[in-house]
Amino acid sequence: MVDERDDFWDEFNDAIRAELDGVWQDIKNRSIELCPKESGALASSIELESEGGSGTVGASDTLYTNAIYAGNDQTFNFEGQPTSQYASAVHDGHMLANGDFWEGCPFLTDALDQYEGALLDAVARGLDQVFGD
Repeated sequence: MVDERDDFWDEFNDAIRAELDGVWQDIKNRSIELCPKESGALASSIELESEGGSGTVGASDTLYTNAIYAGNDQTFNFEGQPTSQYASAVHDGHMLANGDFWEGCPFLTDALDQYEGALLDAVARGLDQVFGD
């Protein structure tokens, strides 16, 4: 199985990996644009992690993965609160003190949805290049 994966990876065009990396960077940038910015801390905590893309060396069992994260314990808002403590509440919504529910602002999901077609197109081109018509 490892040899088959390595053969596939060797055939997977560097341009397709670079294109995928670019789309993921666009998703990250769009997430930052869509993120609410009361203090700007949450938006500044958004990070893209990539393994196996162009310019990165993934783990031996990684073909290609990307993940975008928001919130961490190193980025603080103006009240001194780490973004990790409120990132999901901003993204997914939360109960307010008066009992109402604030719907949230799904900035990561919305950005991914906007670029889903570009991701699928890049993968389709890569698969077509490797396996042909």
